[in-house]
Amino acid sequence: MSDKKSLIDELKNYKSICFYPSCGTDLSDIDYFCSGCLPREERKQESAVSESWSKNYPEPEVYIHSDVNFYMEFESGEDLDLNDCGIHGKYEILGFEQLESIKEPNKINNNMPFTGQIFKYLLKVWGKEKPVTLIFCLCENESIVSDIFLKNKISITTVWSKNWNGGRTYGTWLAKMANILGVKAFYTDWLCVPGFRGEPSNALVYEKYPELAIEEPSKLERTNNHWIEEGSHGWVDEFWVS
Repeated sequence: MSDKKSLIDELKNYKSICFYPSCGTDLSDIDYFCSGCLPREERKQESAVSESWSKNYPEPEVYIHSDVNFYMEFESGEDLDLNDCGIHGKYEILGFEQLESIKEPNKINNNMPFTGQIFKYLLKVWGKEKPVTLIFCLCENESIVSDIFLKNKISITTVWSKNWNGGRTYGTWLAKMANILGVKAFYTDWLCVPGFRGEPSNALVYEKYPELAIEEPSKLERTNNHWIEEGSHGWVDEFWVS
């Protein structure tokens, strides 16, 4: 029996969750919200660092990141270098711990020795007094959505996604089931918006995770909040879920 806290027990402490699938080591979601929701070009300016975080704006209580290929960046979790993570304001790591690992979570990709590890960080970002909680899961996105969020009725209030161009799966499946997950705001580039690129197939997703296929997909309505973050496949815009 592990003496480490489980991810499910940890998530019960939060009401507002931001989920970033296939993120690599990118922390642009934390950078955006902790800056006071400033567009990327404004976040890059030194004059924004000292004032923007004091504004009144909704901010997720915890950031859940997942990536099956994260081991390519580092394996222990303690090697996280914030200089390479896309944060433009001041930052530091205040704490690090490992939560209980998920056993063999991958059904589409291979399970490796590092698979299922979960890293929890406390970060001080953009001069904010309250620490930011980041939880990183080494697993495929479909696994955490199906086995953690859906099975345990854990709502995700926000999704942040960029550059999810698909290796074996595509992010459109997540956008389609946003309503079921409780998502209110979806921040993404065109790669996750259903209907683009001739709607690429997610046959592997629905074969291995049939519970992720829905008959009445959610719709993403683009707001006037455009070009808030840049990725290699275009700019991230804000969408409301309907």
